[in-house]
Amino acid sequence: MRSMAEAAKIIHADKELTFKVLGKQLRVNDRKILESAYNSEIKVLEPRLAIKLEALQAILDDVALVDTRARKVKPEDLIDRRFLDEMEKSGFFNKLWGEKS
Repeated sequence: MRSMAEAAKIIHADKELTFKVLGKQLRVNDRKILESAYNSEIKVLEPRLAIKLEALQAILDDVALVDTRARKVKPEDLIDRRFLDEMEKSGFFNKLWGEKS
């Protein structure tokens, strides 16, 4: 989880490094494609890895179109926040993002 949080920080803070890594991993060097992908993803990448119940509900609603069992699932039942809560409590996110506790 900490590695994911550190990666999110880099993605938010260093666009050029992100493009370099994405370009290499995806074997894409077209700047317009990288810009488009980055701009759409950065909007939804939560800096502190927060999971939005509304987003999970939207996914469940889509799945329910092909599998009605998804209607019975509650978004909050899909989330285990203990590691994120511990990272928050320990001050990890504040240190990572340079914020005062």
